[in-house]
Amino acid sequence: MKDVEKTKVQLVHEITELRKRCATLEEAAVEQSQLEMKIKGERDYAESVIETMREPLMILSSDLKIHSTNRSFYDTFKVSPEHTIGNFIYDIGNGQWDIPDLRLLLEDIIPHTTVISGYEVEHLFLNIGRKIFLLNAREIFRGNIGSHTILLTIEDITERKQIEAQINQLAFYDSLTQLPNRRLLNDRLSQAMSASQRSGRYFALMFLDMDNFKPLNDTYGHVVGDLLLIEVANRLKNCVRGMDTVSRFGGDEFVVILNDLNRDKAESVSQAELVAEKIRTSLSASYSLFVKHEGRSDTTIKYNCTASVGVVLFFNHDVNQDEILKLADTAMYQVKESKR
Repeated sequence: MKDVEKTKVQLVHEITELRKRCATLEEAAVEQSQLEMKIKGERDYAESVIETMREPLMILSSDLKIHSTNRSFYDTFKVSPEHTIGNFIYDIGNGQWDIPDLRLLLEDIIPHTTVISGYEVEHLFLNIGRKIFLLNAREIFRGNIGSHTILLTIEDITERKQIEAQINQLAFYDSLTQLPNRRLLNDRLSQAMSASQRSGRYFALMFLDMDNFKPLNDTYGHVVGDLLLIEVANRLKNCVRGMDTVSRFGGDEFVVILNDLNRDKAESVSQAELVAEKIRTSLSASYSLFVKHEGRSDTTIKYNCTASVGVVLFFNHDVNQDEILKLADTAMYQVKESKR
């Protein structure tokens, strides 16, 4: 009987312990379920935040495969999820994303920097055209699983760059001839003077004025006069090197800077005179100005126009900018007076 009683006591004890363990497991299961619900809620929240972002975003695995993206990415780059998720980033859009600057960012910069902002990439995409993007990237280490991912956001700055280029064009270039205006000329002249000081070479500045431009304007109007000025600008550009500067100073006046001539003054004078003669010859050739008319036949106006050219050399900041321009202007008017 004692053994039976002992067995009963042991059974009751074991059952009690088993019930406790079951209760503990039930509590753990509830906590696990709550934790999973919390994780799911956090994940849903994170995904909703990502989806509401205006800029395209992608998350890359350590081997540069796409783990996830947002809706803006698909809308911007005109690709589908099935051709994106799980694919190597460079393979998206039949290799359109195999961009050298992007490879540099992902393979060389991020592994050593972890975070980078404002990385500019310009690329011609087959389906959306040429775009300029600003990339922000961050490497995120996931300690719990011992791996890392790359968060990449993409801002389309194409339109902003176009507006900046337009503002720059208006600020520094003549709207008629597209030549550098007086503001940019001053900057180029400053650069030339500094370069002369560094190199020990002479530079030259030419001041040009069209001799009989006013009669053309008076006879045919400013539209025809503008056509001649545009042609003058084109001829001037064809007379100089790419390193030189041709600027419209105002009205029918132009300025040319000849960079990096010779260290010898006499040789530099000879070089500048050769270019000046080339300019005089080019500008004195007859002009054929094609004028379009609404409601009647277009016309071509033949006109002859010469130029007076004043040339000065400058070297190693021996005079300032205003003095250089004044000397060239004076030389030009002396040439003009000699023709009368």
